[in-house]
Amino acid sequence: MKMSWRKFLYILLGLSGLAILAAFYLMHLLRAVPELYAQELNRPTSAHSEPVQELLDAVDDIQKDLRLGHDLDYEVTQDQINAWLATQLKGNSRVSLPAGIENPRVIIKDVTQTIYFTIVGARFRSAISIDLSTKLADEQNAVELKIESIRAGDLPIRLKRVFDEIESAMYRSGIDFKWKQGSERTVAIVRIPSKVRVKRERELQIAELDFQTGSVHVTAEVD
Repeated sequence: MKMSWRKFLYILLGLSGLAILAAFYLMHLLRAVPELYAQELNRPTSAHSEPVQELLDAVDDIQKDLRLGHDLDYEVTQDQINAWLATQLKGNSRVSLPAGIENPRVIIKDVTQTIYFTIVGARFRSAISIDLSTKLADEQNAVELKIESIRAGDLPIRLKRVFDEIESAMYRSGIDFKWKQGSERTVAIVRIPSKVRVKRERELQIAELDFQTGSVHVTAEVD
């Protein structure tokens, strides 16, 4: 069966149009900013003042308890963490983000926690969201982080660069981090130091890590 050149041209134009529409749709998915992330990014600076001060005060109280050998029992809220990320992270000499990573934020729920950040390139910008489930690991003073999903905008992905950036951020911050063997970089183990020094050395053992919507409750035994 012969096909006229005109019909062939129409089919080719139709396929090209579909390819262009698909490309635009993918770009729309990649550039989409999740609503909860957008809300956090759009918070005015004034909204961070009280939560960040509460967090800084809690850090001072933790240091005091460690110095005196008191057990730790603290709740940290999502608002406090995001206020610190928004106002204290940039220019912090102790914690630095890898190049091309901007505006990290967290959303805390009882079952899953979501880490958001923006990847910025010369011709590319996308909001990345990583859904995690977090619990104490079987080994002492270790936290297990299981990656449930990763999205670029609204598009599910498994991007090698994201895993590389996670590793880089952990190592640059001096965090004892490793991927769980056999998990194909979907489960990470983060070790919490069992010895801390505030005036004198103390033994520290994490006893509880309890996530609720908007907060995390941490208890630890200090000797």
